[in-house]
This record gives sequence, structure tokens and C-alpha cells, in this order.
Amino acid sequence: MIQRKTFKLICLVILMTSYLISPAQMPDNVNINNLSDQQIQQIVDEISERGLSQEQAIELARVRGASPTQISQLQSRIRELKLKGPGTTVSSMQQSDTPTDQTAPLSEKAPITPSPLNKKIFGFNFFNSQNLTFEPSVNIAIPENYVLGINDRLVINIWGASQQTYQLTVDNNGSIQIPDLGPVQVAGLEFREAEKRIRQRLIAIYSGMGGDRPNTFAEIGISNLRSIKVNVIGEVNAPGTYTLPATSSAFNALYLSGGPNENGSFRNIQVLRQNKVIAQIDVYDFLIHANTDHNITLRDQDILFIPTYNKRVAATGTFKREGYYELKDQENLNDLLSYTGGFSDQAYQNRLMITRTTGTQFKVEDVTQEEFGSFIPQNGDSIVAGEIIDRYENRVSISGAVFRPGTFELSEGMTLSELIAKAEGVKESVYSNRGVIIRLGDNLSPQTLAFHVPDILNGTDDLTLQREDQVIIQDIFSMREARFVRIYGEVLNPGQYPYRENMSMKDLLFLAGGFTEAASESFIELARRRDRQAASEVSDQLATLYQFTIGRDLVINKEDAQFQIQPFDYIYVRKAPSYNKQRTVTIQGEVVYPGPYSISSKTERVSDLLKRSGGLTPHAYSKGAILKRMRTDDEIIKQSMHTALDDSLLESAQEQLDESYKLELRLESILSNPGTMEDYVLREGDEIIVPEVTQEVRITGEVLNPVGLAYQDNKSVKYYINRSGGFSSDAKKGKVFVIYSDGTTKVTKGLFKRNYPHPEPGSQIVVPQKPERPTGDQTSRWLSIASAFSSVAIAIAAVLR
Repeated sequence: MIQRKTFKLICLVILMTSYLISPAQMPDNVNINNLSDQQIQQIVDEISERGLSQEQAIELARVRGASPTQISQLQSRIRELKLKGPGTTVSSMQQSDTPTDQTAPLSEKAPITPSPLNKKIFGFNFFNSQNLTFEPSVNIAIPENYVLGINDRLVINIWGASQQTYQLTVDNNGSIQIPDLGPVQVAGLEFREAEKRIRQRLIAIYSGMGGDRPNTFAEIGISNLRSIKVNVIGEVNAPGTYTLPATSSAFNALYLSGGPNENGSFRNIQVLRQNKVIAQIDVYDFLIHANTDHNITLRDQDILFIPTYNKRVAATGTFKREGYYELKDQENLNDLLSYTGGFSDQAYQNRLMITRTTGTQFKVEDVTQEEFGSFIPQNGDSIVAGEIIDRYENRVSISGAVFRPGTFELSEGMTLSELIAKAEGVKESVYSNRGVIIRLGDNLSPQTLAFHVPDILNGTDDLTLQREDQVIIQDIFSMREARFVRIYGEVLNPGQYPYRENMSMKDLLFLAGGFTEAASESFIELARRRDRQAASEVSDQLATLYQFTIGRDLVINKEDAQFQIQPFDYIYVRKAPSYNKQRTVTIQGEVVYPGPYSISSKTERVSDLLKRSGGLTPHAYSKGAILKRMRTDDEIIKQSMHTALDDSLLESAQEQLDESYKLELRLESILSNPGTMEDYVLREGDEIIVPEVTQEVRITGEVLNPVGLAYQDNKSVKYYINRSGGFSSDAKKGKVFVIYSDGTTKVTKGLFKRNYPHPEPGSQIVVPQKPERPTGDQTSRWLSIASAFSSVAIAIAAVLR
């Protein structure tokens, strides 16, 4: 980074050498090695005084012919000068590259916490909206009417026959100092006037800029705007002194200060300069008409004064913009309407209600639309716009069996037949016996007026309609119960179907997809509800039954083919008596041919399945065989739960209800005596598991070392418990039980002498845990026990006497 800056500085030195050594000597003839350290320092100082940037100086040096050799020589000289000690060469150049900014930091927008009243005042959001900002910007083009002041930095570029660049700052005397020319007074001039004055003075040293054919040209701009200080006082949300760019306007200052407060005026904001009011700003003029004529450019030490408002009114109701509005003395209700955006779509526009204070109480005034232009609101008035009445003055409607139901205009003398014609007539399904007009009476109570539809259509009768008449013409489908038929049983798509005229049994079977394989063609039953005439008599009969025989190709005898289905008929297609789907059971484990088997008959038993599977293998442990059976009565059990249990018990019971359960399977008895009660009849989903012979006994629960042990003949439960380390301190010794391989369980018996069950190979010995004793004070418990014993003792003593 240092080498890059040094290279740029070398170019600047070459440029200034052409000015300091000899006017006739060109830069390419300069011997850099002959220059002294003082000459290099003088060059750097001269560059700083002329206000040239690095880029500008480098470009000018190249134009004047600086060679790469000179650049290389000067690079070495700069390094040598730097090593001699802390000099001014490099620092001076850095200062010339980045001129000192004499402008103060710009002010930021003051934080404003709006009150509820602030939010309702029209214009408040203009200066406090998050989506709209009037922050002053420094990145804008300089306007021609910009007034120059102290600390403005001007850039003058000369090109053509002569080339030069000046960076000049307006000093405290209001002048810029042009080398070889002297001061030029520019402070207080507009930019366009200052530009003309500077060009006229530059002609004195650049003669090529004058005449009809100039060969030298100048461009004048501002590189650094000064800052100004503006005071915002009065009824403002955040009064104070604000620092802004010199191009800022009055709205910029108002935005930073938050604008007028609850008592401030939006219509008479004054801009004071040198104790004179130079402008009065009406914010409404900008908000309503987008007029920025009064948004003047501020100058240093300008004052924005916000006085209190003189007249403010509240506009509520059906205006497009509700809120508080500030009015001038002669503004009327029409002016207020323009500020509110006018009435909303639902506004009652013929009258406004004014609530006004008289000094002692309130009073109400009604102002009609003709008086809006002449009525002058007063301070504190509340103007309310009401809503239109939810009522139609010329509306009629028609619904039901017409082609275009809806709402229509009521014309003078309009008749019912004309309304039906506007609705494009009645449908073919019209219920012609009656129609109804619902009409509002004089007291707005609804009334009915009946008519005969054919009389209206053929012109025999007609009715004159009134406002809000509702004409209702029904169709035949609306005047009767929805008609359907249902089919149950062995059809592909059982369910409910809409009834259709002339529907036959074959039609319904066709709609239902035909028979399933399980259907019985010779037993099809139809149940028909009793008709209206039969239902009017008291009888025990519920329905009339009919039976039919229909082939799978829907062939039916001639008599049955003429039978017509009626609405609400129920048809039942029964299943063939001997039709059954295949039922599968499974046998696993130590049999010769394990796997799934199909049940051949309803009487097939476990013994039959064992024979079909080849019998037991030599490694089969018949005592450990089990049978898993799927539940087929879940629905019945759950239904009984619904009727007998409350919701909490039902939920708990259903969680414990498994899809399958185990049955004890005594294979040795079944094989020796087939056909007994122990030889179960097989059911769909049964699974028989014959385990392999095992020689282990597992001990679990409250023993010191739960472990599996080898089975020993004639060894008791106590033997296996001792081999597992014995009982733990929490063991419930009297409740030890054994779970055998077939799923059965035996428990310990005896109170004083425990008779433990005998274990078998593959069984599991379980030592349960003692129940936890209740914690807390047991005094009352022991007192009750002592009282009981004392009562027993007294009773015994009485008997002995």
C-alpha cells in the first residue's frame, strides 16, 4: 500500500518540477538525481496549496511528458528521504490528497413517540412515516440558485490549450484564492452568478478562453458542500438546532424535528431570515395539491417557527380520511371535504351533523349539501358524516324454478308476469299449483300473497309488484322428499342410489355393478315401505316383502321383469349358503412341514393340522407349544364397552384390548386323545408355535443376581433363587410365581409354609417387589390398630366371664 502511494507521489513531484526549475525546461530533461531534498519538499507543498488530487496530478504529469526513468529515480529519492527521519514530504502529500472536511456532522431524525391525538392529526404522518422520508441528501446536483457560502469547496478544471485544476475553498472573507489571480468574492452569490464571475476573472490568465474562437475551456463545480445550522422552534415535536447540508429545504428540517406537535399549526409555518419572515409554508398545499413552491432552500441560521393552530375540527364518520383538520379563517365545509378526500361510498351526502361548543354546553347543527359552500366551521367543531340507509327504493327479487333467479329493478307499474319474463320464464319442473309473494306491510311486517302460476303465465290473472317484493316459485323436487333406493349385500357397489322413473330391478343391479361371486341368485329380497293410504290405518305391518330370482347375466322371468321399483325400496342380495372364502392357519417351529395351511372344513382341529404338517420333530418341546388366536368379536366387545363404561374407563379398556390372545395348548393330550375339548377347532388366523427343547430356567425380579440357569431335575424354585444370590430386601417372597413355556402361570401357595410351584425347562421364575409403604405420619394408623386390638381384648374378657 505504501509503495502504491509513493508511486503516485513521484508523479506529482515530476509535475511540479516543471514549474519550479525552469520555464523553458521540459520534464523529460529534468535530472532527478540533481534535485535536493528541499526542492522535493517545495514541490509537495506547492501541490497541496493548489488543491490537486493524486489522480489529477498524475494525469497532468503524464501529459507533460514524465518518463518512466524519471519516475523510477524519484521513487528511490523518496525512499531515501523517508529513511532520513520524520519529514513532511509524505504527510504533506497525504493532506493534499484528502483535504480537511470543515463541515460538521449532519443531524439525524429525532425519535418521536406519538400520542393518540398526534396520530389522528392530518399531516402528522407526513413527517413521521416509516415509508416516507425527507432526510436531506448530499448526493444531488447543485441547483443554479444555490447560494455560495463559507467553507464551500469549488473545483475548477481547465482544459484545451492550457490545462490546470484548482480546488479552492471559500474562506472566512467570502472569497476564493486563485493562484496568480488573487481573491474572487463569491459568498452570497447564487452559483450561476458566481460561475460567471469566476470565468471573467480566469480570462486574465487564460486568454484562450475569450474571443469568438476560444481554445481553452473551464468547468466549475462544487466538490464539498458546507453544512448549515437551522433552528426549529415553537410547537414542534422535537425543537432544537439541526445541522443540514446547504441544499436542504424547509421540509428537510421539519422532518428531522418531527413536524408540528399536538398544538402546532400545519398551515402557517414561518421561515425567518435576518429577523424577517421570508416564507409561510402551508403543508396542506403540498399534501393536497403537491405544490412545492413554498418549500424554500434554507440558509445558515434560518429559523423555522411553528405557531399554535387557530382552528381545528374533527371529521368522523363516512369520510375517506377521518381525523383532525386545521382550517383557515374563511375555509368552509367544501374545503374540509377536499382535505378528507371526500365522502366514502357508503356516506349519506345530503346532510352533515355539526357538534359545537357554546362555551357552556354543546349544541347540534344540521348542514344540508346546499349550505356546504357557505358554512364556516369553528374551532372545536366535530363534523360527522352518516351512512346511507340499508334499504332499496326499487328492488324486487325472484327465486326458485325460473331460469334467471335474482334481483331486478322495479319499474313503475311492473307486474308479476313482467318479472317472470325478465327471469326468462319458469322451468319445466315448476310446481304449478302455487306461488308466493312475500311483501312488506305498512309497518314493515312480512305478509304472504299467493298466486296460481298457470293463471299468471296465460294472462288470466296478474299482480302489480311493490318495493322489496320477494317472489318464490318452487319446483316439483323442492315440494317432496328426496327419493332414493338402497341395495345391500353381495353386489359390487352396495349403497344408496337416486330413484329414477321406471327403474326396474335389473336397472338397479346394473348400477350397483352386478353380483359378487358370493351372491345367491335365487334369494333376492325387496322391502317396500307402506304407502300413504296404508300408513293411515293402524297396523303391525312395517313393510311389504318381495322375493326374486335373477341370473348373473341379469336374466329374469317375464313376470318379475315387469316389477317396478318404487322410491325408498330396500333390496337385499343374500350370500350363497355354502360360499366361504379360504381360511388360513399357520404352524411354526418344530414340525416336519411348517408354514401356512388352508382349513379344509369347519370341523378341522389342531390334531388334524399336526398330521397334515408331518407331526412333531424329535427336537419339539410339546409342553411349550402355544396357540395365538385373532379376535373376531372385537366389535361386539367395544360396543358393549360403549354402553357400559364411561369415556375414561372405555379408553383404558381399549388400550388393553389386543388384536390377538394366547391359548394353552396341551399337545401331548391332544395327540393321545384327538377330538377332545382340548383339541381346538381351527379358526381363521390361528397360529400354532411349537418351540424347540430348551434346558434353561430364567430368574427375574427381586433377586440379587437375576440370571438364566441350567434346568435341573427335581430342583425346586428355592434352589434356583439361591443360585441367583437369594432374595433382595424388597422381595415379596410369598408371591413368587412361575411362567411356563406354554404361557400358563402357577403361584406360590401357603401362609406359614410356602409351597413353591415346580419349574420346568424353559420356564421363568418371577420374584415380585414389595408394594411401597405410604410415607408421612403413621401415628393415627397405629392408634387405630391399637384401638382395634383393645376392643378385641375386651370382647374376649367378656366371653371368658
